[in-house]
Amino acid sequence: MDGLCSEDKLLVERMVNGYCRSGLLLGEDKRNRLCDIESQLAKTVAEFTANISNDASKLLFTRNELSGLPATFFADKPLVTTNGVEKYVICVTKPNSMLVLRLATLEETRKAMYVALFTKCPNNIELLQQAVDLRQEKAKILGFKSHASYTLDDLSMNNPDMVLDMLNTLRTQLTPMARRELAQLRAIKQADCESKGLEFTDFYDWDLAYYKRTKTECTHNIDSTLIKSYFHVPDVVCRLFALFEEIMQLRFCKVDASVWHPLVELYEVWDTNGFVGHCYLDLYARPRKYANGATFHIRSGFTRKTGAREYPAVALVTNFVQPTNGEPALLSHANLKTLVHEMGHVLHNLCSVTKWSMFHGTRVCRDFVECPSQMLENIIWTPSVLQKLGVHYQTKQPIPLCIVDAIIAAKPQVAGVFYLQKLFYAVYDISIYHSPSLHVDASLVYNTLEKNVALCNTGGIETIGAATTRQVVRGYDSKCFVYLWGQALAADMFSTRFGRDGVFNQQTWMEYRNVILRPGGSTDIMNCVHQFLGRKPQYNAFFTQIGLD
Repeated sequence: MDGLCSEDKLLVERMVNGYCRSGLLLGEDKRNRLCDIESQLAKTVAEFTANISNDASKLLFTRNELSGLPATFFADKPLVTTNGVEKYVICVTKPNSMLVLRLATLEETRKAMYVALFTKCPNNIELLQQAVDLRQEKAKILGFKSHASYTLDDLSMNNPDMVLDMLNTLRTQLTPMARRELAQLRAIKQADCESKGLEFTDFYDWDLAYYKRTKTECTHNIDSTLIKSYFHVPDVVCRLFALFEEIMQLRFCKVDASVWHPLVELYEVWDTNGFVGHCYLDLYARPRKYANGATFHIRSGFTRKTGAREYPAVALVTNFVQPTNGEPALLSHANLKTLVHEMGHVLHNLCSVTKWSMFHGTRVCRDFVECPSQMLENIIWTPSVLQKLGVHYQTKQPIPLCIVDAIIAAKPQVAGVFYLQKLFYAVYDISIYHSPSLHVDASLVYNTLEKNVALCNTGGIETIGAATTRQVVRGYDSKCFVYLWGQALAADMFSTRFGRDGVFNQQTWMEYRNVILRPGGSTDIMNCVHQFLGRKPQYNAFFTQIGLD
């Protein structure tokens, strides 16, 4: 490979490795079986994800049963009459369920929503099992111990045992913290029941979001509805773009164009050197839309034979509640976190400049792909940034510092439970894909670990949460640990560089853009992290961030 540049050499190495990992060196019978497996997997994964997107589960509630929900929640909800009683039709979608679980004052309402959410898509259990079995068989044919061994082989953390060691170490630290938090929440629920003259039985999964919010609001005098009034979606988007222009020299210009839905917006992105790429924003929920927040490549950037650039296009997708009947679209702080996280992926794709599309943007090692987004999340826990982004949608007054301080003070609340949930999915994922056996009962493993790792209490109700674990089936199989791994790297980068240089330091952001975002996957990303930090990564900042110091 004499005469090739480093990116060309990496391309050749990846292509040769890819052919080998696809079975090129195997005999005809095994290659044919691999082809069959890939075909079956494609159909299985497509059907699994389609079942989630197309699920039409609904619940009927009276207005009283939905006590605690804001008036805006009911604006687009149809009414039906059942036995002479008017009830709202509530689709069991992620946006609806999260609001009900956080805000509904009646436990029976929260319980009904929780059970509906975690018992939908029952056909997916068989599809999940098929996907796991097929992947295990494929790994064995290719000479790997397990699907996890096969998947992690070309990552920075390339050994399943390394991943399990990391997760077990973190579990040891998080579990006592989470138990203390759950005990506090249990006591809050018990006191709440006693004050209302209700019988207290236990603390269940459907209580978690509600009493976490209650604890946060009471401890830090936070009014969630008031906070949302300062984060009007169009204003936040505009101010985020202004921030990116200030710190990274990126200018977002809205343009009129043909798009796939009237609420979708298209932006051209420019910097001081010229055109950068296109960004689509598809922010609002609608039926049969992809249910989670995500960023999708529409077109990757690369260099043509002529030397001209093919510029990237990327779509940011979320499921915020639509503005309806004069009611504005407002974001909770958690919604703001989702938006900024996905913006991190957008920036990665826009700022990357590579010769080959294979290495463009987020096409880095899978165990680093979430890190730039998690790094960007840190800005919404910075008072000066929140004051830039938060403006009341009616009065146009900036968010008061006292509210900003309360938001930031509330960050560590129930952090142990939060990260233990992430750890549960990572442990579950690596457990089903790193079995020495060709067959492992994926649903049984889920239910066992949910209780033993995540400390869940479903009150004896049989749930099938595994049926909607989209990331385990599509894209993050054996790699769900990357959220925790990336969080640690992100905390270190933000604390070390922006904690020292300041969050509005354009020189540091431009260094971040050029050293971390620009190369995409065209070089060893851990060397880039080392260069940006000036040392090897450490995890003290992560432990401090989640309250484990």
